[in-house]
Formats: sequence, C-alpha cells, structure tokens
Amino acid sequence: MLIPAILIRRGKYSIADPLFVSERRPILVSRKARKGAEAGDIVLVRTWESDRSLRGEVDRVLGPARDPRTVYDALFASIETSREFPERLEEEAERAAGTPAGERADLRRLPTVTIDGEDAKDFDDAISVERTDEGYRVWVHIADVTHYVRPNTALDREARRRGNSVYLPGTVAPMLPAALSADACSLVPHRERAAVTVEMEVSYAGEMKSCRAFRSQIASDARLTYEAVDAMLSGGEKVPQAEMVLVAHELSRVLRRKALERGKLELESKEPEYELDENRVPVEARMRRSTPARELIEELMVLANEAVAKMVRERPGAVYRVHERPSLADLEELGRKLAAIGFIAEPTPENLSAIAAKIGSDAGRYLILRSIPRALYSPHRIGHYGLALEDYVHFTSPIRRYSDVLVHRSLLGEEPPHDPEAVADHISEREWQSMLAERTADEYTLMWLMRDRVGDTMRGTVVGTASFGMFVELETGATGLVHVSKLPGWWELEPSGVVLSNPEIGGRYAVGDEVLVELVDVFPLMQRAELRVVRRL
Repeated sequence: MLIPAILIRRGKYSIADPLFVSERRPILVSRKARKGAEAGDIVLVRTWESDRSLRGEVDRVLGPARDPRTVYDALFASIETSREFPERLEEEAERAAGTPAGERADLRRLPTVTIDGEDAKDFDDAISVERTDEGYRVWVHIADVTHYVRPNTALDREARRRGNSVYLPGTVAPMLPAALSADACSLVPHRERAAVTVEMEVSYAGEMKSCRAFRSQIASDARLTYEAVDAMLSGGEKVPQAEMVLVAHELSRVLRRKALERGKLELESKEPEYELDENRVPVEARMRRSTPARELIEELMVLANEAVAKMVRERPGAVYRVHERPSLADLEELGRKLAAIGFIAEPTPENLSAIAAKIGSDAGRYLILRSIPRALYSPHRIGHYGLALEDYVHFTSPIRRYSDVLVHRSLLGEEPPHDPEAVADHISEREWQSMLAERTADEYTLMWLMRDRVGDTMRGTVVGTASFGMFVELETGATGLVHVSKLPGWWELEPSGVVLSNPEIGGRYAVGDEVLVELVDVFPLMQRAELRVVRRL
C-alpha cells in the first residue's frame, strides 16, 4: 500500500507521518529505505506491518513540503489518482484520437460557442440558441467521448476506475489522457469536433415542446469566458456571437424562474478562485459566487440533462443522478438549530429554498446543506430533490465524469455495463473522495496563503460550534478554530449544537455571529488555523 507522508528524521530511523489518509500511525523508515529523501520531503511510502508497528520504504519522492504543488500531488495520491497515465494508456489514447468521425449531422455552420471559466482545462459543452415564433430552439453540443473510448478497453477501464477528473488549484488529475481530454474531445474554437447534440424546442414559458439527440459534427466559433459574458451583460464590451448569447441569457432567466416555481432548492454557494504565478503556484485567492453567465450555462445544461434522462428511461445502461428528500427527523433537528440562532421556522422539503433566502447568511445556508442527503448515482430513477425533477442524469461532461460516458452509451444504444449497481456505487464513492480532496486542497491553499499573516486581525463568521471551541470562516475563505482555552471562563455547547455559551458571564456565540479575530498561528499541512476573538462585530 502506498501512503503519502512527510518525512521527519529521528536518529537511526526516519519517521514518515501520513498525510490526507485515514492511517494515522507513524511509519518507521530505515536510512537505507529513504531512497535519498530528506527531512521535510513529502514522499510516497510502501508500507507493511512489522512487530505491531508500521514500517515502510520510500517508493517516490514527491518534493519539499513547502511547495504547494508537492502537496497537491500528495492529495492526488491519497485518492489513488494522478496527473499522469501509464505510457500504454497514453499511446492508446493517441490511437483513439485518430478515429475518423464517421457519418454525422453537419452542424459546422451553426453559430456555436463555449462558455467556461478563464482557467478551464477542458471544453466538453457548447451551445447554440435562436429565438423562434413560439419560443426558443436550443442545441446543446457535448463532446462525443464514447466515439473514442470504447467499452471494456484499457482506456475505458481506467476512466471507470478514476470515476472523474479531480481539480486542485492550478492542476488537474484528468479522467482521460490529454490526447483526448485536451485535444480530440475538447470543443476548442475553429476546429471540427465530433459531438452528441441535443436539439430542443422550448416555449416562451420554459416548457419543453420537443427534443431529439443525434451524433453531429460541430465547429465552435468562439471560446467565451464567464468573465467576458458577465461584463457584456452588465453593459460592457460585446463578445463574439453576442446576439446569440443575449438570447441564451434571456432563455436562462425563463428556465431559472420556472425552476424556482417548481421548488428547486436554491442554496447560493461560494468557492475559492486562485491567481497563479508563472509556475502555477497560487499567489492570491478570492471567493467566487454564482453569476449570470454561470447560471446561463447551468440552466441550459440542466435542460439537456433532463431531456436526456427522459430519453433513456426505457434504455439499459444509464445511471441517474439521484437526490433523496431530507428525512423528517433531520428537518426537525434543523428547525431546532435555526431557532437557536434566532430564526424561527418549521422546515419542510418544500420550503427549504424559501428559508435559505430569508436567512441571508452563508452560515445559515450551511446548516440547511448539512441537513439534506448528498446526491448520488444510481441505476434506479428515483428523482432529484434538489432540482425538483423526476428525471435527471449527468450527460453534459463526459470528458471529466464517467457517469456521463455511461449515459451517452445508453442514449446511443451502445453496450451497457454488466454491473450497473456496482459501477454506480463506485463512481459515487470516487466523487465523494474527489470532493474531499478538493476541499482539503482549498483549505490547505487558503491557509498557505495566510502563512505570513500571523498576528493580523480579520473579520469572520462563526460557521460551527463544538465542545472544544468554535469554527470561524475568515474573510480570506479559510476556516480557523477559536479553542475554548482562548475564551474567558468555562464555556459549554448548548443542546442545539450551534451555540457555545458561558452562563456565568452571559457570554454566547452562535452560528452566524460575526467576529473580529486574530490569527495566532497557522499550520497549512494540517489545515489548522488557531484564532483568538478580538471582539464581536
């Protein structure tokens, strides 16, 4: 078993402390087994049990722990993925990339664009939209990955094993080798590409009137960015195919209103966005929220995913994106937590979105998010609670999600997996592991960027409480701990689980409270920041 660890020299033996894995025991590494690694290096260690202790030898030196890129490689290793592929798979991908497109509907003259983030690494979806007398005609074009990745090939088996691409700051462990993910399958502008197109007629009220799916050949006219489209929508400089983008935006507003009317759970989220230097090392972070351009693409992709889900109902091989309704017990517990922070409500599956909008704070929305199940993949069609849809699949990102590959095969009548239950469970687990790795990378990076700010004061919001202290999300995006030992007197966690109080002095901190804190110390590799409250805000 290979474990990422940081090497610490201690006499005859070195100690390798595991990183980002459930194994927490120190690993004894002899001088001969260090393979040239030095104290402070992050290494991959091959381990075995010996005399009730864990021993190992260095398999590979990843690099110094002070370099974030080394840490990201360790995170990839912790979930058994990598930026690289074995040579034989790279060669197979290059051969597959040369597969002739074959007979297809010719959409190369149809005005088409991609819209992604400035740092996007693959382009698996493009759109074409026009207004009609009765509404809109929409084409969502998705990279035809299954044309190149055939069932049960080595490429297919590796894609299934990885389950999805994993995105860490400035880098990615792709599901498919670059010959496919960054070239043959990527819908880059002014290049003919094989696609699977879903063509839909939508009324002005947002009702689907007709839809069909077919293999196509497209040529994107422009690679647009969210940033440029948002600027145009705010009155700035026009982007290429501006009129089409404005019609797409108009349609997305219709679809968004319709989604809210049917009961879609709207929980505004934010995530860090990094500025990188020439070596792709993060130098700055800012928190990004949803924008009109991102919502434009999201709504059109949801529209296509729902349309395809209806098409594959009776076809073998598809895995659905399912999301169960929250249980009554979880909603009752949520109601008690909200009451403890001063928001009186009786949560039901139908009113959570309205409650989230009224709360108006990230901390309150976190409480709601923690009260609902996470979405999964399943061969059984049981609906998607969060989107308030009976039929839903992931179809629009086959470059980076294996679930979408399976849906394409089902849609196009290709060979289904022989074990749909097992593959759905596997890719659900891989998605969960990847999400945890991405969250860990964000927390590490945000703290690494604060390493020179010890002693500074920052604004923050209490986002969690425990018997040992409270967690404060800082203005930087990182979350640190105010330990109870840094608070005056004796503090206890109230039964609600969201309030830390000191009855003797009348002190009280609840989830959602804003505070000014001092950064006492920070340990990025441990994702730990120690804070002290300066004052309540």
